[in-house]
Amino acid sequence: MDNPLKELEDELVALHPVRPSQRLERRIAAELAPRRRVHWLWMALPAAAAFAIMFAWQMQRQHLSPAEWVTNENSIVEATQPASAFKPVATQNLLYAARDDGLVTLEDGRVVHRTSHSYVDTVVWRDPQSNASVTWTVPREEVRLRPVSFQ
Repeated sequence: MDNPLKELEDELVALHPVRPSQRLERRIAAELAPRRRVHWLWMALPAAAAFAIMFAWQMQRQHLSPAEWVTNENSIVEATQPASAFKPVATQNLLYAARDDGLVTLEDGRVVHRTSHSYVDTVVWRDPQSNASVTWTVPREEVRLRPVSFQ
């Protein structure tokens, strides 16, 4: 059993790979050569800036203020009514975590009692004309330091 494996090993040792063709070597060299990548974003930014400048210039030529620009089926038309204003209609402050950190010594040597409260503040804005609404939600942490006196 050992003899057939030894013969296979001898055959494998005697094998030598064939040299790749010149065409294959050139293709591999071309693939490995460093390339200069074109960053399309850097080419798109000047085009977008030029478009914005042309758009602003066209609106200025038509003597329209930005408040009068309204999109209607993907075209710019002059508005007959002023832009509507959103008004706050509801607010909510939700306390979702409270932590008592106990007594803490400040850098100046004073001892205070520290508590932390975590809130989520929500404000709802509504447009009375179109009845559209926007909800604004912001997390907030409040840290309270109360002085402690030892007598």
